[in-house]
Amino acid sequence: MPALNIEFTPEEMARLRNRAKITGKSLKEHVHDVTVEEADRIAFVEGAATEAERILPGVVERFPAGLR
Repeated sequence: MPALNIEFTPEEMARLRNRAKITGKSLKEHVHDVTVEEADRIAFVEGAATEAERILPGVVERFPAGLR
């Protein structure tokens, strides 16, 4: 399975360990999950922005400025 070797400052590592402990996950699980969730969030936002650009002209035509 592909893997990453990422360097962190001691302070960053302490924060990550603390967050992993709070979530009840191992450090590896926590960093994996947060990284994948962020990538998915960005993909969702980009898709939503694209869809908004696609439908916005119809919304502007259909609803007067005071009703949007």
